[in-house]
Amino acid sequence: MPAKSEDDIQISIIKWAVLQKYKGRTLDYYIVHVPNGGYRKGREGAKLKRMGVQAGYPDLILDIPKGGYHGLRIELKKPKGSVTRDNQKQRIAALIDEGYYAEVCKGFQDTTQTIKRYMAGELLITDKQGEYCD
Repeated sequence: MPAKSEDDIQISIIKWAVLQKYKGRTLDYYIVHVPNGGYRKGREGAKLKRMGVQAGYPDLILDIPKGGYHGLRIELKKPKGSVTRDNQKQRIAALIDEGYYAEVCKGFQDTTQTIKRYMAGELLITDKQGEYCD
């Protein structure tokens, strides 16, 4: 059985978020993916770049302030064999500097645990963050 792709893992995370409640809504209402990743050729790529698509932006966005942070940003990687690119590391560092909790998470379990801890207010502004998987 082949390993799950990052896309498959992300779909599983959103399915999990559908089952999580927050203020009368499901958590998937607040978790967003902006398709900044991936290669697009020719006119489509040029148009998307003009529209603001930027490589290196984290995969998942959660805009609920908790623990002194403005929101949560997650760069999702497969549990094994994934490399965090320099532009992703730089973007995460910039988001941390601006008051976001931003982290690289490996796989479904790591990501859902990070979201749970963030939503519970367990990740405080003093916590070390931004550990990168290589």
